[in-house]
Amino acid sequence: MWIVQEVTELMKRLLFVLSAVIALALFGAAAPARAQGDDEAALYGAAVFAEFCQACHGPRGEAIAEGAAFQAIEVDVETAREVIAEGRDSNADDGAAMPPYAQTAGGPLTEAQIDQVVAYLATWASGDVPPLPAPNLRPAVEQVPDHFGDVWHGAELYATSCYGCHGAEGRGRVPPNFPGFDYNPDSFLTTVANGTEHPLMSGFALEAGGPLSERDLEDLETYVASWSVETEDEQPSPKGWSTFVVILGVLAILAVGGYYGGGFVLSNNSDAESMPAEDVGHSDEAEG
Repeated sequence: MWIVQEVTELMKRLLFVLSAVIALALFGAAAPARAQGDDEAALYGAAVFAEFCQACHGPRGEAIAEGAAFQAIEVDVETAREVIAEGRDSNADDGAAMPPYAQTAGGPLTEAQIDQVVAYLATWASGDVPPLPAPNLRPAVEQVPDHFGDVWHGAELYATSCYGCHGAEGRGRVPPNFPGFDYNPDSFLTTVANGTEHPLMSGFALEAGGPLSERDLEDLETYVASWSVETEDEQPSPKGWSTFVVILGVLAILAVGGYYGGGFVLSNNSDAESMPAEDVGHSDEAEG
């Protein structure tokens, strides 16, 4: 028994040290971003775009649905930075608007991240476009009681359509324009499908002019409902200690390797070999 207690105490100490190391790594990773070359900036910009922009503007700015929030965009690199930073409401009568994304305007993006998005958008004209990263959300369970959707597909949909505004597990990014939410089984589908009266939350159902089918919405709700499903907590044992240390080491390497991506994996080449990345850009209208 005392061996388990000693191991548990040692694990706590290691976790504390590892947390400090990761925090320092993440803090230090931001500095090089300001001195990136165009290619590297565009690569990280693709990650930002994937997390915040493709929900409304699609992978390449194409129209992905009929609603005002999902129409095609034409990129003007000269004005793109201002639009991303300060937001835009191009038509006050269509019920859709784009929130400001700059931290100075109440958004989630740093100046460096906005520069990276602009660098990525500039590649659309050149044709040398970095690939968007793949969704990197993983459901904690395979089955969700009383829900019959595909929880894995729902995780992908949440990453591409919701994560940018609402963050991991609906915890939010920067209220009020990027709010958190609590899952309510009585209202979730209606809200996501039809949107709200607020111009930053458009309806995502096909019937409301959005890109998501009924099956998509069912899968999305299944994933969101999975957040509240309790999983079995396994007590670490001395036998599993070496494996645990290896896992922690891998996590530390991943944290240092890429500071972008809670919801996405940042591709490091066109063949989709990838590494984790953190906090990735959006534009017109909020996501579901």
